[in-house]
Amino acid sequence: MKLETTHASRITSKNLLATGAIVAAILFQTPAMALVNAQVTYGQRKASGKIGGASDNYAASEYAASASVDPIPLVPVAFGATMFVQNWNKDDFEATKVTGSELTLDAKAWVPMVPVITPYAKFSYVLTGAMLVEANADWTGDGTVSAGKQTLSLTGTHLTFGAQYGILPLVSAVVEVGMGTEKIKTDEVKVGGVKVSSAGSANDWKSNSVSLGVNVGF
Repeated sequence: MKLETTHASRITSKNLLATGAIVAAILFQTPAMALVNAQVTYGQRKASGKIGGASDNYAASEYAASASVDPIPLVPVAFGATMFVQNWNKDDFEATKVTGSELTLDAKAWVPMVPVITPYAKFSYVLTGAMLVEANADWTGDGTVSAGKQTLSLTGTHLTFGAQYGILPLVSAVVEVGMGTEKIKTDEVKVGGVKVSSAGSANDWKSNSVSLGVNVGF
């Protein structure tokens, strides 16, 4: 009887170990299963569009911080928001400084229980987007070069494809590639704090991005 009890205990222990291994694997390889996820990334964005003249190409370094909530257990969908901060190449704009920011609302879906990585797709609506161009230029067209600021706004959407790789329980490395389809327009131009130009027409603004980062689940 004692032998049978010992044998049963060993079987139970093995089952517990197997269950623990499965749970650990899930935690490592499917970090998106967390109720709340916070993510930070850094990367590069390239864009093409027309800003007050002929179309040109532009480049920026980009930081992004996002948070999302998985509201329905076992359903691989989450909703959240992302804040982008961009430092554009000033030489592309012939400017002294160019900064940008965007706040998006996101809907994210992923493929659960995939070994090693968790692939996902994210659709983002640009709730608000802005760009500030500071330059010494002929803002009024009279041949006078003055220090001025051009404020632009962006509207549109982003589509992002990414993958997460578990490095610790609920902590994963992230790689993302994205595409932006937006409209950009000049809101105003100020020279010496005085507005010299108001809103203009909107133009197409296409972009693509690559970034790396970390995702943490709670």
